[in-house]
Order: sequence, then structure tokens, then C-alpha cells
Amino acid sequence: MRSYLFVPGESPRDTAADALVLDLTATPGSREAAGRWLDDHRAWVCVHAGGEAAADLRAVARPGLEGVCVPRARSASDIAALGTILAEAEDAAGLPLGTVPVLPRIETAAGVLAAAEIARAPRVSRLYLDDELLRAELGVVAGPDEAEVLWARSAVVLAGAAAGIAQPVGGVCAYPDLLRASTRNLRRLGFGGRVCTDEQQVALVNEAFASA
Repeated sequence: MRSYLFVPGESPRDTAADALVLDLTATPGSREAAGRWLDDHRAWVCVHAGGEAAADLRAVARPGLEGVCVPRARSASDIAALGTILAEAEDAAGLPLGTVPVLPRIETAAGVLAAAEIARAPRVSRLYLDDELLRAELGVVAGPDEAEVLWARSAVVLAGAAAGIAQPVGGVCAYPDLLRASTRNLRRLGFGGRVCTDEQQVALVNEAFASA
């Protein structure tokens, strides 16, 4: 999948993106709306980190759940713990066990350094590097050439390739006016998709990853 459109959990909609992601962390009280959408539509869901994840997963374990984005992924044990909760939610909802994939969001220095083990954790289909949140933790400044996150991007690409999973997903572009060039650079580095925040970005990202 080339494009992941993140929208608030209570505002699902049709999209040209390859994947719609209902973000339960964007606004409180969005679990029920997301669950209703998933009764007869397909989408990914971004759950809360920590203790709230269990309630999130119980609410969205519906037939249309395509996958789960896990924020602040720092270790394989984080993903394994969520996998246990997800299996319980699948079982309670009558869904086939172990079929919902996981997209760990790597956004910390610890997550980057543990990318290889995270990539090998159960259910992980690919990695997602959130450049913006990583920059904030590291205290580095975004530049048009994005050199400040080159090492982290390469580390995530290598981790995914070594684990035999799909190419990773890049974060939202720090310079929207440079989105096309930035996305082509991601593709050259070995990424296979990118997170978007609107349909205009979706169109540009889809084009960039589709072109030779």
C-alpha cells in the first residue's frame, strides 16, 4: 500500500488512499464511531499506547478491521503484549485469530535502535517511521533535504528487509510544498508508502510511488 490517510476516528470517510486509518488518539470518544464504520466498511485503526489499547481493540474488532497501527513502539515485547490483547478481541468478536496485522509506529530513539527486533515481532506487516515525532524527541530541525533523519530511515528500511516484511511507511512530509520530491526520495531509500493527511497528498503520494 502506497498511501495511508489518517483521519479522526469519529470522522471516517471514503478515500482514494490505499488505506484509511481511523485515529482513535486524535480525539476522545471516537471508539464507537469507528466501530460502527467497521461493521460495513474496511479501515485500519490507530489505537492508544498503553492501557487504553485494550478498550480500543474491543471496540474496533469488527469485520472491516484491516489492521492496527501501534504508536510509540519501542520493543518487540510491546508488540507481543498488544498481540495478546488483539487475539482476545478477535476471539470475543468471532474473528479468525491472528489475522489482523500490526503496523508499529516508530517515533523514538529507542524504537529506531530496536527496529530489527520490532520488525520480527508477530503480526508485524511493515514498519512506520514517524519522522516528525522522532525529530521532536531528538531535538533536531527539519531541513528541505531531510538529512537529519537519513540514518533513521535507512535503519528502518534495513530492519524491514532483514525481517522479510513489506517496505516501511514514511511519515507526514515536514515541507508540504516539497511533498512530491520528498516522497520520491523515500522511494529511492527503500520505502513503500507514506502517511497522508488529505486527499491532495494522497494523489501525489500514489503518483510518486507508482512512477518508475
